[in-house]
Amino acid sequence: MTNITSEISKFAADVSYDDLPYEVVKETKRLILDSMGCTVGGIETEKGRIAIRFGEEISGDGNTTILGHKGKVSPSASAFANGELMNALDYESLLSPPEHLTPYVLPACITCGEMKDVSGKELIAATAVAHEITTRISESLVFGNRFGVKLQDKDMAISLPTPGYGLCMFGGIAGAGRLLGFKAEELANAMGIGGYSVPVPLLARFTVTAPTTMTKYLSSGLLSQMEITAVLLSQFGHTGDKEILDGEYGLFRYFGSDNWSLESVIKGLGEEWLFHQRIFYKWYPCCGAMQNVLGLFDQIIAENRLQPDEIEEVTVILNLLAELPAWKNEDIRSHVDIQFNTPFIFALVANRVKAGPLWQTDGILNDERVREFMNKVKVLTSLDREAIGQPQVKVVALKDNEQKTYSQSGLSANMEMSEKDLIDKFRRNASGLIEEKNVDEAIDLLLGLEDVKNISSLFKVVSS
Repeated sequence: MTNITSEISKFAADVSYDDLPYEVVKETKRLILDSMGCTVGGIETEKGRIAIRFGEEISGDGNTTILGHKGKVSPSASAFANGELMNALDYESLLSPPEHLTPYVLPACITCGEMKDVSGKELIAATAVAHEITTRISESLVFGNRFGVKLQDKDMAISLPTPGYGLCMFGGIAGAGRLLGFKAEELANAMGIGGYSVPVPLLARFTVTAPTTMTKYLSSGLLSQMEITAVLLSQFGHTGDKEILDGEYGLFRYFGSDNWSLESVIKGLGEEWLFHQRIFYKWYPCCGAMQNVLGLFDQIIAENRLQPDEIEEVTVILNLLAELPAWKNEDIRSHVDIQFNTPFIFALVANRVKAGPLWQTDGILNDERVREFMNKVKVLTSLDREAIGQPQVKVVALKDNEQKTYSQSGLSANMEMSEKDLIDKFRRNASGLIEEKNVDEAIDLLLGLEDVKNISSLFKVVSS
């Protein structure tokens, strides 16, 4: 019988930068650019401030960086802080499955890459490996109805993209460990150490909790910290279960899965790459369920030059996530609550607040214009009779003394992000946090990451 732990460890240890197809390299660089920008952008959120404070509190002397922050901290501290910051705005990319993947695997890679001052090519390869392994493991698990969430007042349940993000542990360890020079057996050992600390799946619990919490579906900082702990323990000689993913009592069982498809994990591994084809970059710092309808609303406003006071009513049809308490929550206490509140987010677009970290500042949280506009927004799902046959976004406005109705459906033009779009997003995230000349240099280094000999040069410009 195939040993899955051994197979993916061998893949992670042996694949080289030169083995990566052009499109994988290109998308991985875009992914790192976007993710580092989102990390810096999260610094001034409440969650970000707590992450940095905690990182400094637990750190003694160190040699790694909290992105956008001065000074050096320990590897454990930087992995934690960067993990929390990367997801603080809910602005980072999505990758299906399991949706939020990057903040659970990239921070450990960044930390280990800086510890060894590796080349840009090595960071690209490790990042690609971490994402590919996690995508394949996520896709292989069969959960049935066990993690379905019952809808309030409706006789049905909906399934979620994943029951939890603890399964990202193995990709994060694979990417981080290879940057420390681990061979296949050492990687399997580190996975065995980390695997025994995989958190229980709690995504369903998150969806029914309101108001939302900063932990959300799982602290990306804590998981990243555990990944660093696992690789360092392995490096020091600590032993782990080298067959953690295998057998009748392997990963699928302890993660709550009914079964898993072993073939999905290893079929074409190293020859056919999957993750880079499934990345979605966010235009707006909020839940992914709103991205398309926000783009449609944005189009309506821009094309018709609508002002907030001209708009009388907005009706938006979302997917079934909008039926769950985390999305129906009206008690907006923190920047995390903003990320899941559709009326609040639509009010920001209507008031032409520039998408980026500004959306989740304390000033915006208490902005009266935003709070007033929220009353104009009506959210429906496909379960509402009123939604049948209606456009995804409908706006009723008094324009030129005449009541007019505008509507949009389908795929928003704001779905694909070009290199220029990603650069502009990086600039918005870094604005006021990194010196402008350093922002320019960071962008150049990230876009040409394969030519960077030592990534210490990158950390110097993103830690000012």
